[in-house]
Amino acid sequence: MNAAMQMTTFSLKMDKNTKIAFGELCGSIGISMSAAINAFIRQAIRQQRMDFSVLDENGFSPAEAAELKRRANEVKLGKATRHSLIEV
Repeated sequence: MNAAMQMTTFSLKMDKNTKIAFGELCGSIGISMSAAINAFIRQAIRQQRMDFSVLDENGFSPAEAAELKRRANEVKLGKATRHSLIEV
């Protein structure tokens, strides 16, 4: 590390299960959580954007998941019998 570089502390809060899962992910690729977060921040600064996915475990965006849930609820309640998700 460059002797002239000043270090500072950055803290954040997250739920315990998220921390454990992130720690396991970082460990599986051989880096610390601190190194992973620093790499993400440096890349965001360098590229002037943040590239990461916010898709759920099924590959849907939050808006898509909400729409599918809304449509499923309509079918369950008998308010919809046909929808455009089925290809003929």
